[in-house]
Amino acid sequence: MKAILLLTLVLSALLIGCGSPNAANIQLRKENQDLRDRVAQLKRELAGRDATIRAFESRSTTVPTLPADRLAQLFTTHGLTIGRLTGEADLDAMHPGNEGLKVRVVPIDQYDQPIKAAGAFTVDAFDLAQPDHPQIGHWEFPAAKAQDYFQSFLMLYTYSLPCPWQTMPKHEQVTVRVKFEDTLTGRTFESQKVVRVNVAAASTQPSVSREW
Repeated sequence: MKAILLLTLVLSALLIGCGSPNAANIQLRKENQDLRDRVAQLKRELAGRDATIRAFESRSTTVPTLPADRLAQLFTTHGLTIGRLTGEADLDAMHPGNEGLKVRVVPIDQYDQPIKAAGAFTVDAFDLAQPDHPQIGHWEFPAAKAQDYFQSFLMLYTYSLPCPWQTMPKHEQVTVRVKFEDTLTGRTFESQKVVRVNVAAASTQPSVSREW
């Protein structure tokens, strides 16, 4: 009887412990989240510094640029995010169907916030399931042209780059890679994302030239 009573008390204590989170565990989870946030911020800062070094190495010394201490006081590009709405799109309202991809991409600053940074975009698309000829598209958007595709409406704050099909994908997964060259700092950033496409619908669309 004593053993049953003791077991009942132990189980009750365990249930009470499971029902009310331990204060030490809550503090530990908070500290872990803070550390993850700090690591993410340090990665963005490192990406920005690496991009600055690459920019200095690739540009002529005669090209004017702001000193590093002045750049540090500005909100500058430290990364690139491809939006979840990137994918097939109807690029020609006069014809039915999706004529290509709409790539929604935005630069992010050192605080992981989207910014309307000026620069040039290069978009490449790959059907990696085709090992012989995986690249199915290449589109270039100079800085002067890219600004025409920036959209800011309600929750939408992004560049929306139209990329009409050049070679039709044969498989439903298409890898999109975006390269951005920041006009202010000369830094270059890349990001990529896998999107799904309707292969049957895409195969009915005519291919177009590489220029947009």
